Amino acid sequence: MPWKKGNRLHVVSEREAPPEIRAIYGEIQQYLGTPFVSQLFQVYASYPRFLAAHWKMLRPVVDSGEFFRLAERLRADAYTRACNYFDIVNFCPQLESYHFSEGAKHELNQVIDLFNYLDPLLLLIAAAQQQAFDGVVGNGRAPQLPSQRSDFETRPVLVDEESAEPDPRRIFDEIKQTSGLPFVTQEIRALARWPDFLRVYWNFLHPLLTSPIYSECSFGIQESAWSLVKELPGSMELPLEHMTSAGMSEDDIASVVRLTQAFNRGLSSALLNISIAKIGMEGGNRVELSPREKQTAFEQESSPNQAA
Repeated sequence: MPWKKGNRLHVVSEREAPPEIRAIYGEIQQYLGTPFVSQLFQVYASYPRFLAAHWKMLRPVVDSGEFFRLAERLRADAYTRACNYFDIVNFCPQLESYHFSEGAKHELNQVIDLFNYLDPLLLLIAAAQQQAFDGVVGNGRAPQLPSQRSDFETRPVLVDEESAEPDPRRIFDEIKQTSGLPFVTQEIRALARWPDFLRVYWNFLHPLLTSPIYSECSFGIQESAWSLVKELPGSMELPLEHMTSAGMSEDDIASVVRLTQAFNRGLSSALLNISIAKIGMEGGNRVELSPREKQTAFEQESSPNQAA
């Protein structure tokens, strides 16, 4: 169900988190190998009892090599879909026209790599949580492989929606309107540190978001995550009855379920989008014709025999 316009997403920032939440945040960063806590967990922290139960359930799984291998398969799935179904331009020449330094390009690529690493982890977690509401998920076997997390040390600069410059803020509003989600993902907020890149990226991405093939790809990534959850080690379950016995109200439980569904949709699109950004920064996949090839194609299209 899309969020109603005007609804706000409540998050518990790392700075505002009470000690017990901050301790969970610290473990999440350690186990995932990231220098910040993602939006998913900051939203879950609005319901402290739920976050505690959720992380207790997920922690042994996240500490396994199997978890990271499955995330790599999901990452490859998204990258392959982006390559196969979209004609992605090379973003680099456009950035050069904005006089991007090599240092700025390097930092931008680091941010893209960070979220390309993180998004499939989060999508697996959200998919596992959504299924754990209804029953036991996982393969039932103990983890066999040690954790294979990466360690990203540089914390990305996330541009605040309220304090963003007019052009990024306009793009933020267009993204929320197009996605139907009540928040701008952290990927977009991180990329907004470079407004010129965000403009180039969004001008390319925006028309794709309303295309049937984009919807199919995003849904396909979500289905892949849903299927891969069955291969996660261990057994995970967090039924609604457990949350009720933990003292959560029916309204809070309904909100958590709805938020989890929203993050499953949002993260599948975010993973596809960051794959497109990565391909564009790697040179794109659009085949550029040489002048002679363009002339030949023009002559063939203009030939009277072509119409026949």
